Amino acid sequence: MSRVEDDDRALRDYVRARRHLFAPLDELEAARDALAEKLEREKLLANPLYLSIEEEPEDTSAAQLEELRARRREAEARLDRSGFVSADGETQLVVLRTPFAKTDVEKSRRLHDLLVRERAQVLAKAGGGVDVGFAGGTEVTLTEHDSLRRGIVLSSVVTALLVGIVLVGYLRSLRMLLVLGGTLLGATTISFGVAVFTVGSLNAATAFLGAIIAGNGVNYGILLIARYLEERRRHLPELAMAHAIAGTLRPTLVASLGAAIAYGSLAATAFRGFSDFAVIGAVGMLVCWAASYSVLPALVLRVVPGARMGRASPVLGGVLARVLGFRRPYHVLAVAGVLAAGAGWVTYRYIAADPFEYNIRNLRSAGPDAIAAREWMHRSDVAFGKGIGGQTYMAVDTLDEVRQVVRALDRVERPWEPPAIGRVRSILEVIPDQQAEKLAVLAEIRTLLDDDALAALDDDARDELLALRPPDDLAAITPERLPAELVDNLRERDGRVGLIVGIRPDLTLDEWNGKDLLRFASTVRRVHLDDGRPVTVSGSSVVFADILDAIQHDGLRVTAVAALGLVVMVLLVVGFDVRAAAVLVATAAGGLGMVAACALAGVKVNFLDFVALPITLGLGVDYAINVAHRHREGGDPAETLRTSGSAVFVCSLTTIIGYGSLLASENLAIRGFGLASLIGEVSCLVTALVLVPAIVSLPQRRAGAPAASADRAHGRLGGVEAA
Repeated sequence: MSRVEDDDRALRDYVRARRHLFAPLDELEAARDALAEKLEREKLLANPLYLSIEEEPEDTSAAQLEELRARRREAEARLDRSGFVSADGETQLVVLRTPFAKTDVEKSRRLHDLLVRERAQVLAKAGGGVDVGFAGGTEVTLTEHDSLRRGIVLSSVVTALLVGIVLVGYLRSLRMLLVLGGTLLGATTISFGVAVFTVGSLNAATAFLGAIIAGNGVNYGILLIARYLEERRRHLPELAMAHAIAGTLRPTLVASLGAAIAYGSLAATAFRGFSDFAVIGAVGMLVCWAASYSVLPALVLRVVPGARMGRASPVLGGVLARVLGFRRPYHVLAVAGVLAAGAGWVTYRYIAADPFEYNIRNLRSAGPDAIAAREWMHRSDVAFGKGIGGQTYMAVDTLDEVRQVVRALDRVERPWEPPAIGRVRSILEVIPDQQAEKLAVLAEIRTLLDDDALAALDDDARDELLALRPPDDLAAITPERLPAELVDNLRERDGRVGLIVGIRPDLTLDEWNGKDLLRFASTVRRVHLDDGRPVTVSGSSVVFADILDAIQHDGLRVTAVAALGLVVMVLLVVGFDVRAAAVLVATAAGGLGMVAACALAGVKVNFLDFVALPITLGLGVDYAINVAHRHREGGDPAETLRTSGSAVFVCSLTTIIGYGSLLASENLAIRGFGLASLIGEVSCLVTALVLVPAIVSLPQRRAGAPAASADRAHGRLGGVEAA
């Protein structure tokens, strides 16, 4: 801590001694005129020779002076009460100033632990009836960070456990699971090791990428091992692995590149959190693929060379063939076309109705610590008003520019809109404006009160007016004359004093409503100095508004970059044939189905789940290309589903588990991302297993070629068998 504040006595005493300079100039002029009129009248009435020959005019000075007396009493009452004690006297505020940024988690934790120990001592001495709580920036940082950390741990444990169960059931080999898991762990570790040199540290957007990379990156290893176990029915281990690599290398490479492009498209946003997401995700996908085709084959041949396909895969493949192995592809495509048209209409209505999440309350942690901190912040707002924390700041270079900013804030509001700007705090609160003019008026008031006219008043009236007499030594307030207690609150790190202007949103604005934040941010950014120069603006409200703005403007751009990159990559790597068409159509249908399902489920787009769509497009390519490539070898949709279809299903199931584990997170934004991604995963899996076999079988249907048998499919390995 750099400073502790539990009272504002220094400020109140300072203002009380110079209270005349803090009164508005027009009120001082009104007081001067009313006082002059009052004294002139009393002087005449006290003259025994005075005789009015006209009707006495109404005495307005008495009413004016009484109004000024009421304002004085109100101001003095505020000065008599500490601003750190609530009006009911039951709540005491203690403000801790820290020399570190509120985003510094380790120092925030040290401060929190210190306060917890101090609270225990206070409560022990109080013996009941006292409660102590913490709120503010460092508490928010700590509670949100701890919530993210608990979510990461829970997600990782749940994902590892359930994926392990699924893979053991599918592969029927614990050693094979350990080999696959070890390879994946190494690849994920390398990915985050690269992040140390590229992005430096994790943030709210990238903190849970470990589970995502592992859930997606394991697909390449699953497909390779599944094909290897299938080939082991007919070949020795080394040759079986050669066949497995030859059969899966190209489609998994396309899948890896597609996933890397999907993640990499996030670099098109101006939001740094997603630029980091792009780097870690893209590197992670490529590293996982490289490890799956370099380290994994060697480990399999070394550790489990005798492994063979168990009974689980044929059973799963048979179920998929019976349920999804439609024999009339034209009917499948016709039904898909109708569903796509309906999904397109739902998607259009969803986008037209503004799908973005503006309620920031739905993006916070729902953990008990975070809720407690927010409750204490609410108690502070009720007792002391908003403004203790979370201000927006404007930085200038001179005291005159501070005056320009304060004046500009009064003019920047648009009359046809509700007010956006609330309280403005600056050094002008302790260095009032128009001091020269005020001192001149106060000198006139001092002269009036020194006049002999006071002798005509009774003792009470005379004493009251003398109490209003400005001090003889009253002088203009300058930064150099401010007391140390006030200067410390206004001093910047470079030693300058009073060049920051703090702004709060108007009390009618909801600071948890993104639309209100956008309006507030746009209003304060219209502020310019008298010469037209813009003013530097920063603060949590502006940052949140920038994030919302980035989502709105960058969401379409990121999706377009991902879609274009995937189309180009598929056409270049796969070629201009029916497989490429099947992959692209299935991927587009999966993305469309995801958005339509999110619309029907009422899922709003927040600062995390807007990245779910480009990532889903990458997964759509992953599943579709593996199904399409295997169909090219065999030619029979049912056989494709029995072989690669079952492997793709298991791949998707592991990813579903990874996304599903995010639903247990305390952070509501991460839950939203998990739900949107889960919907996209299921959508892409269905289109890959239903649409792709139907599309790639169309040329054969038109040519009247019979479906190839499974044995014939295995005979089409070309030169690999000879090798």
